[in-house]
Amino acid sequence: MIYLLACVSCTVFLILTFKFYEIFRVPTFPAIVVNYITCTVVGFLQFSPVPALNQVLETKWFSFALLLGSLFIFTFYLIAITAQRVGVTAASVASKISLVIPVLVSLLVLQNNLKNYSWLNYLGMGVALIAIMLSSLPARSNAEADATKPALASLALPLLIFFFSGIGDALINYTNHYYLTSAEAGVFTTFSFATSATLGTLILLYQAIFKRNLFNFRSLVGGVVLGIPNYFSIYFLLKSLSAFNNDGAFLYPVINICIILLGMVAAYILFKERLSRVNLAGVAAAVLALVLLSYQEISEYLTTK
Repeated sequence: MIYLLACVSCTVFLILTFKFYEIFRVPTFPAIVVNYITCTVVGFLQFSPVPALNQVLETKWFSFALLLGSLFIFTFYLIAITAQRVGVTAASVASKISLVIPVLVSLLVLQNNLKNYSWLNYLGMGVALIAIMLSSLPARSNAEADATKPALASLALPLLIFFFSGIGDALINYTNHYYLTSAEAGVFTTFSFATSATLGTLILLYQAIFKRNLFNFRSLVGGVVLGIPNYFSIYFLLKSLSAFNNDGAFLYPVINICIILLGMVAAYILFKERLSRVNLAGVAAAVLALVLLSYQEISEYLTTK
């Protein structure tokens, strides 16, 4: 249970940090790049000795690490912008409800029919999309809301998070299913982070040379503050899976529900982020969707304990 709470806390902290970037005027993209450099360094510190680059280049999963790393930094930036412009709750819901996509990929592509999907499971997939729309609509009653913010943009950003985050999770499942061994999981994750760091650094160099956007100290501090919990959110997730006998079908919905609810409460306490009744209905729909998607596993786990 301690690992589960630590995983939830680290993940919520990540999303809240993006809101603090806005308050303390931390340049978001440079900080995200530093975050991935930090993740890469922490990841390599776990290996002794560090895997040789030529060995990694020869692996079948290396191209997938490049693709996943590109998705990582793009999706993370989307989450940051959504947390700042739409709200922490909307960003949390969109990123955590996206497990619908890897579920569909497992069914249609990998054909992992580990359970018989009922109409309630498929209903949960539909409710997930409704949850994103409801939780993303601007709160009209919020006095601090930007009256000029287009409703379409408020909906488009969370939908993009849903799509790209889900594609990333599906890509991880696909790579793990066909190409990865358990011993290679840590190396694969670290090189995915390294790809994000490299791509982000190249973009920063381009901006510094051609657009005169110089790197500053706030970005460095903000990136390190983000990178350490980012790495350990994955570390504690793996520890949680081990503690729950690798029962991901039960654990993932529970973790995601906790992240959505804790993120909503923390955003209200720290940033006075007020939700309309429609937004609250969206949060409730997100929780319902996660329960419907995995009610068999949740019921089985609870009845056997």
